[in-house]
Amino acid sequence: MTKEPLTNSQAAVLLAKEWSRALQESAPGPDHQVDELANSKVKSIRYALLTQILGKVASPRRSVMAIQLGDGSEGAWDARSFAKDVIVPWEFENKHFLGGSGDPYVSKPLRRSWLGDQQTSVRDKEDWQKLENFLRPLDTAKPVELIEAFRRVLASFARKLANESFGYLIPGRIDQHRLEYIVFEFLQESSGGLRPLAVATALFKTIGRGFSLFSEIRSQGVNEADVSKGVPGDIMCYNESGSICLAVEVKGIELTLTHVEETTKKAKRSKEEISNLIFAVPNVQEKDFDKIQDRIYHRWTENLNLYVVSILNLVATTLILLDEQWRIFFLREIGNQLDERRDQVARRRWDDLLKEIHNR
Repeated sequence: MTKEPLTNSQAAVLLAKEWSRALQESAPGPDHQVDELANSKVKSIRYALLTQILGKVASPRRSVMAIQLGDGSEGAWDARSFAKDVIVPWEFENKHFLGGSGDPYVSKPLRRSWLGDQQTSVRDKEDWQKLENFLRPLDTAKPVELIEAFRRVLASFARKLANESFGYLIPGRIDQHRLEYIVFEFLQESSGGLRPLAVATALFKTIGRGFSLFSEIRSQGVNEADVSKGVPGDIMCYNESGSICLAVEVKGIELTLTHVEETTKKAKRSKEEISNLIFAVPNVQEKDFDKIQDRIYHRWTENLNLYVVSILNLVATTLILLDEQWRIFFLREIGNQLDERRDQVARRRWDDLLKEIHNR
């Protein structure tokens, strides 16, 4: 490690070099303290773990606890720009395994001047405290201790990437009945909306390609604020002219009147005009059924077509109209969607279900 501060470009070269070393050495684990942070359910913690320590390695005068330049206090630096310039491009080359964010420090927990800032309220405080406990001693660590900690982090991420590498056992053929079975089983477990969104996105990509209906499908991340991006739903289907021809709002729970009202308002505020909106849901809450039907009619009079469908019913009714090769496309695309979202529980469950039908 040099005495002179590294530029962002030089830091990127160092990261690539040390990462290659971590991958080749296959450092033995586990390293419980670091592994817990590297595999944190909080995406911001995974990014902060690497960004803060590499930023300190690149310039020892920086504080490993600083996030923003702020008032120019000693040790303060711009971790957000560093993450965008150094960490994001590196992660892009490594399967987005930290979470696939293009600007990780825009998240609320990292919109503060310092880690450990008691004036800032954050969720998952215990997890953030563990990150702070690991990083704080590095502010006064010797250079050799700092680089050793950096290498521990990279070794942990190397193990994480190895554990997350999946080669889904996609069958050469699958009958419609077994396809419906594994999708049904996959959606039975609660996932905070991730599994239904992954399946629905894969299904509409299959429909769009198979029937030549859409030129492009874009999907939001789970719990992303669609309205802040000016889009009307979780999934947007575009025609050849680049306009949204269909929006899909995906729910893993019963559809309520509140869901309908919030989503239709969002569609009305969208930057792009939308006339067709599908709610892909397990079912409709019984007490709201009549009111939802009433809203659907009134929105139709306002030139907004609302539809309520089950993802499972869509799978059953659309794929039988396509050649069976599209069933394989659909299965493969579900795996792609799960890989993008990096949820290990969901990915392993999908992998297990594919193996189950293969062994039958």
